[in-house]
Amino acid sequence: MVVYWCLANLLPLSKSLVLCATLLRCGMLIELVVHNLVIVERARLAPGQGLTVISGETGAGKSLLLDALVILLGGRASAKVIGPHGDESTVTGVFHVSAPIGAGIERATGVAVVDGQCILRRRITAQGRTQSWINDTPVTVAALQQAAEFLVEIRAQHEAMRMGDVARQLALLDAYGNIETVANEYRDAHQQCLASERALQEIESGERNSVKELDFLRFQAQELAGLAPKPGDLVALEQRCELLASAETWRQRAAHASDILTEREQSVLRHLSAIVKSLHDAPDAQLKNAALACTQAVELVRDASVGCQSAVESIQSDSQALKLCEEQRDAWYSLMRKHGDSEQAIIDAWQSIEERIAAIEGIDERRELARSQLFASQAQRQTLGEQLHSKRQAIFKRLSKAVCKELADLGMPKTRLELMEERLATPGPHGLVLQEIAVATNPGLPADRLGKVASGGEAARLSLAFAIVLAAQDQTPVLIFDEVDSGVGGRLGTIIGNKLAALGRDRTVLAITHTPQVAAAATKHYTVRKQQLQHRTDVAVVEVAGEQRLVELAEMLGGGTAALNQAKALMGSQA
Repeated sequence: MVVYWCLANLLPLSKSLVLCATLLRCGMLIELVVHNLVIVERARLAPGQGLTVISGETGAGKSLLLDALVILLGGRASAKVIGPHGDESTVTGVFHVSAPIGAGIERATGVAVVDGQCILRRRITAQGRTQSWINDTPVTVAALQQAAEFLVEIRAQHEAMRMGDVARQLALLDAYGNIETVANEYRDAHQQCLASERALQEIESGERNSVKELDFLRFQAQELAGLAPKPGDLVALEQRCELLASAETWRQRAAHASDILTEREQSVLRHLSAIVKSLHDAPDAQLKNAALACTQAVELVRDASVGCQSAVESIQSDSQALKLCEEQRDAWYSLMRKHGDSEQAIIDAWQSIEERIAAIEGIDERRELARSQLFASQAQRQTLGEQLHSKRQAIFKRLSKAVCKELADLGMPKTRLELMEERLATPGPHGLVLQEIAVATNPGLPADRLGKVASGGEAARLSLAFAIVLAAQDQTPVLIFDEVDSGVGGRLGTIIGNKLAALGRDRTVLAITHTPQVAAAATKHYTVRKQQLQHRTDVAVVEVAGEQRLVELAEMLGGGTAALNQAKALMGSQA
């Protein structure tokens, strides 16, 4: 990676090797390169470790550098930002990060961070499309945004501070009080509760291996048991239904058949008996055989007549029996729609259901076990949640005292911090009680959420105070302050500059400023100057050092010999 960037003329080899060998606790922004963004043809900043300031007249284009960073970190971008020096605009940032931050970026984006170096690049085309890369791997804008969460925090005026995020507040509060172990144990217990709730829910109402399934199977088994299907039952039932439905018709037919066979004077039996009698003594063998056949037919006719008479007596038109028979047949058809289109399919389904019931019959024991595990997890979560709540209250008191001390130094001595609390009806991932830091910057006004501080200058100084107090806990490699010194005097500017410089001991602190006292405290100083020519506007971003830096500070102080002497005094041994 180092060789690649040297070939690109973005960083001298010796400097790159030194920076990559430096082990910072947080990290830094090694380089920012902007090409063809609005009126910026090309700008290159190499902030590195410490405080880097950017100065320039109002409207010179300082905000464009901040816009470039926002675009690089996944902010909204369109073709409107493309300048006149080409048909695309690009922003590239090279970061050096600590191992934990590199691991976090890799988990979030899936792109490996090698040797602590993370390179972000974004291109905007004339068609308004954007392309993004992390370490030369194409990624989505969402991936850039995820990486940005680990890399950069921009604290600009008139924007809600990142500290307004309750989850971030609590994470920093826990780190400040060294109670991350308790917070992690609570989160683990909370996750266990959710898992136990899901397990119990699955047992009670899931699709498989649940009480819901067992109840349904038992209902089906009860339906089938009521029918008690056996082979041949359906055919016999259908025949009986057909008989009962036409009982009177068949009774009349049986009586008529009996009458023709045996009852009438001209019945079949009388005719056959007469034939037997007339042929009985016949001398011819064939006639004797005919007489014998008729004798046999007489017996068959008598049997048939008896059967018909019996049917006449037994077949009765019974509407109640017919109704019951039809209900049984309908029950068969209903179960066939559920379990198959044949008698055997129903019999097989009954057997299968009984076997499935036997397989999950122990669900009640599993439900009781899941309930006991849920109750245990809930009890543990409750205990840890109460501990976390009380510990955070105590830690907030210390944090509030430290932040208010910093704010007094920063010209906001009347600021008051409060911890707003609301006990949750359902425990959340961060605790049993919703705890959020609120601030009142002026006496007599109620405290409000951190992200709703009305004054841009107050918001910036409040953000700086938190950053200083939580510096050991906040691992963000790059902190950017936009005019944190807005509206302050020289004495306060010196204090702010010193605090920003102290904040940059193991990270990059980038500050846009109009205050020479803040600029004098920086490790590096860049100026932004705009030149309006007849047909174009140029913006130059230049690093100033030595005499050039003294001249810039003198101009910031108003210019002239006295201002130059004051600039030398501000720089002290650096002059």
